[in-house]
Amino acid sequence: MGHYTRFLLCFLVLGLFLSFSDIALYAQETPETAEHLTETDLVSDKAKESTVRLVGFSKRGSELGIGGGTGFFVAPDKIATNFHVAAGVSGFVTAKLSHKETVWLIEGVVAFDIAYDIAILKVKGKGVPLPLGDSDMLQIGDPAFLVGFPSPGLRYKVTEGVVEKVRDSDKRFRTTAESYPGNSGSPVLNSKGEIIGIHYGHDPGNSPVSVIKALLAGATSTESFAQWRKQKPVQSYLYTEQGKAKYYDGDAKGAIDDFNQAIELTPDDAETYKFRAKSKVKLEDYQAAIGDYNQAIKLNPDDASTYKERAEAKRKLGNRASAIDDYNQALKLNPKDAFAYRASADAKRKSGDHAGAIEDYNQTIKLNPEDAEAYKKRGKVKAELGDDAGAIEDYNQAIKLNPKDVFTYDDRAHIKQKLGDYSGAIEDYNQTIKKLKDGSFTYQTYTEHGLSTVTITPDDSYAYYVYNKRGWAKIEQGDHTSAMADFTRAIELKPDGAYGYKNRAGVKIRLGDHKGAIEDYTRAIKLNPEDSNAYNNRGWAKQEQGDHTSAMEDYTHAIELNPNGTYGYENRAGLKREIGDHEGAIADYNQVIKLKPDDAVAYSYRGKSKSKLGDHTGAIADHDKAIQLNPKSSYFYNNRGVAKAAYDDHESAIEDFTQAIKLKPDNPTSYHLRGHSKQDLGQEEAAQIDFEKAKELETAQ
Repeated sequence: MGHYTRFLLCFLVLGLFLSFSDIALYAQETPETAEHLTETDLVSDKAKESTVRLVGFSKRGSELGIGGGTGFFVAPDKIATNFHVAAGVSGFVTAKLSHKETVWLIEGVVAFDIAYDIAILKVKGKGVPLPLGDSDMLQIGDPAFLVGFPSPGLRYKVTEGVVEKVRDSDKRFRTTAESYPGNSGSPVLNSKGEIIGIHYGHDPGNSPVSVIKALLAGATSTESFAQWRKQKPVQSYLYTEQGKAKYYDGDAKGAIDDFNQAIELTPDDAETYKFRAKSKVKLEDYQAAIGDYNQAIKLNPDDASTYKERAEAKRKLGNRASAIDDYNQALKLNPKDAFAYRASADAKRKSGDHAGAIEDYNQTIKLNPEDAEAYKKRGKVKAELGDDAGAIEDYNQAIKLNPKDVFTYDDRAHIKQKLGDYSGAIEDYNQTIKKLKDGSFTYQTYTEHGLSTVTITPDDSYAYYVYNKRGWAKIEQGDHTSAMADFTRAIELKPDGAYGYKNRAGVKIRLGDHKGAIEDYTRAIKLNPEDSNAYNNRGWAKQEQGDHTSAMEDYTHAIELNPNGTYGYENRAGLKREIGDHEGAIADYNQVIKLKPDDAVAYSYRGKSKSKLGDHTGAIADHDKAIQLNPKSSYFYNNRGVAKAAYDDHESAIEDFTQAIKLKPDNPTSYHLRGHSKQDLGQEEAAQIDFEKAKELETAQ
């Protein structure tokens, strides 16, 4: 593609440019003896006599400047270059070798092929043509040499590689030779110095020499650049290029207007449909964009990047399964595309295919071991699968590669907190907060344009959540005072955030400050009046203060807000039991059991209320159910024993108290209860032993 600089004068300045640039841009080679020349040197020396730098007028937007690219002689009076290079220049166009003063004037265009991005130009005078090879004989692993005038410096350069892929459909091929801006129109040579293709840039990067041969065979007349640019295909191309410039400048609507003009002139150009789709994506018209991507793929089914972009549009619409199919097709066409693997992994993760996601992240990391984001995202998937150790290992590597990424510290802290490593979690939260104070951070990611750098500047709302999470880690450590400070800081950062007030209220309850807790819950409710948990928690604080009426109102309101949640019914039932309303408590426990049939605690508490009402049979049945649901709870055996004792079945009650002691031998209550039943059976000596044991345990505690 042409390179643009400001151009303020006309042909005189162009002449000066050519004269001085010959000195500035082209280094003279030092002769070497033949025995010391490498294969690359031999190809370079041969290609140097035929490869030229094309220079002419170019216009981008409202700016006039110098543009050009690389070309090479394919006949004594003909030069091959890219179509886009030829279309990008006009007027006084010249060609020059790197090491000689000869300058050829380009008379015009004799043939072109837009699909393969090739144009054949007629020169005034003669040059040394490169021999045309046979691209049909290309094999994977064959040597390949790219020759041209890349940026920066626009100096003659040869890069060496091998043929990496040859498409069956059109014989376009990809090599491992490094290419740069300015290599547009460069010849690709084999080890004999024969042309095997022409470089045009995007994947797979090179068109076969067979197309150049066909164009030369059909070249009969020459058109000036001015006349040639009036042809419909060329006009269409210029509209497309103008649309691309607008697209990259952020004018998506203006770009679409130009693409519409181009498609009207040439309705079979896949690239134009693709860029119109990209513009529609910018405008968030994803369905229309997919329609254009469909047409682009129909016209060019071998373009991997179009499948990737269509996949992204499908993801925006929530169609992840179809998006994954597109990523798979893109990877089939270009199996070394790390971005496609990462994007596919993201889609698989969101669709629940964690194993598939990890597989794709593995491939991403294999292709780019420095991709911190891939490690971080693979860590997230491992965490979701319960592989906490693997997740931490990936987070460690992500932090090593990008130590400024606050989000990775945060993710790692969450796993450490889950594993009970509260000190480690707090240290990670400390790092997160420190990095937030340092400001923005960057990370590298793959986009459809290649590796790109993204800058992130987290705002105070993110710090708000980090302080809240660190506060909870400190609560787990028992450091309530420091936790209180974190929640207070969170509230300072976001005074309209209900979460901070709720958390601080929780600490105040733990510290016995029920009045302060009620004040914070009241603020949280004012900010979020639909939060049933805030009403439940405030009700509990009021109940602790003895304000049963107001607590009952809060529990009832919580139930109204969330009638399918059990928390409100449980709290209200407990309060009703406390004030002696056992019938009301039973009604609430009935509702809990209806919503959560496996709630052993609800059965046990309902059984206790039934005992208070004299329904010992019903009480024992409820305790039976609680034990059936959780046979490891000594509490439930004690409750059933109490119910049996109230029914005067002391022998069976003693069995339950004994089982409770087996499950929890350090609980003095079980010994007290068993002692009373033994006493009621006249077993005074055995009862005294239990009472003494209970007293011993109480003293020890």
